[in-house]
Amino acid sequence: MPPTTILITTPLGNVGLETLRALATRPERSQLHLIAAVRNPDKDLAALATLTDAVIRFDFADPSTFAPALVGVDRLLLVRPPQLADVDHYFRPFIEAVRYADVQQLAFLSLQGVESNSLTPHHKIEQLIVAAGIPYTFLRPSFFMQNLSTTHRAEIADRDEIYIPAGNGRTSLIDVVDIGEVAALVLTDGTGHHLKKGYELTGSEALTYYEMAQTLTAVLGRTITYKDPSVLAFIWRNWRKEKMPLSFVLIMVALYTVSKLGKAAGTTSVFQTLTGHAPRTFRQFAEANRGVWQR
Repeated sequence: MPPTTILITTPLGNVGLETLRALATRPERSQLHLIAAVRNPDKDLAALATLTDAVIRFDFADPSTFAPALVGVDRLLLVRPPQLADVDHYFRPFIEAVRYADVQQLAFLSLQGVESNSLTPHHKIEQLIVAAGIPYTFLRPSFFMQNLSTTHRAEIADRDEIYIPAGNGRTSLIDVVDIGEVAALVLTDGTGHHLKKGYELTGSEALTYYEMAQTLTAVLGRTITYKDPSVLAFIWRNWRKEKMPLSFVLIMVALYTVSKLGKAAGTTSVFQTLTGHAPRTFRQFAEANRGVWQR
């Protein structure tokens, strides 16, 4: 029986990389052919060689790379690079290519609450996938704990602050290690049980950013303060000062506004039901990643 071929887009991003790591530990690993799709295979080969069987060229901005990348692919993890917000330009053509390929499952990294949040690209991507008739599994995680160790790392490490316009709203969080575990699980299940399903993945806690700052203070041994800037101040700092793309900054604003309004606090038991064990806590995440915020 030929191996099952799984293609991972954005394989060096948080979730893509953790999915590959989780796939490496699955009992089905010897029956899998894992392909990482990247813009520059020569540059990224070393980082991916031990986790994959092949590294191929793929670029959301270059539709000519779509069909070759999908040849022989049985299952696919679609992860939207955060800087790509134009769904019609980057993702509609790719979803069309998937529709014409013989892909048996498209697992899409979506977003908690996406069904009622039409402002996010994830909402439209889900709609396009369903309309195309592609067998899908939607992974709808809550806020990534890793947002604080990547996007917001410098402000914590250099200025001892969390600079997010979320007020006193509670936010359910999840470690991307846990998302990767679920992605690997659904991509290796050959029964079809996970098709046409959306899984709302969260941790067991819903915390305010004040509480997250308190946990980081305890773990790092120095005071971390939660700053609650205005939306305009947040946009100005990140777009004009930090030079982030405006489209990315506006998506962050939309997501943090959901938190501020108290609509991002929901937790579920879906992760534990699927995996049989509890998700990681924010304290566990902070302790495991304390080095990224050290000076």
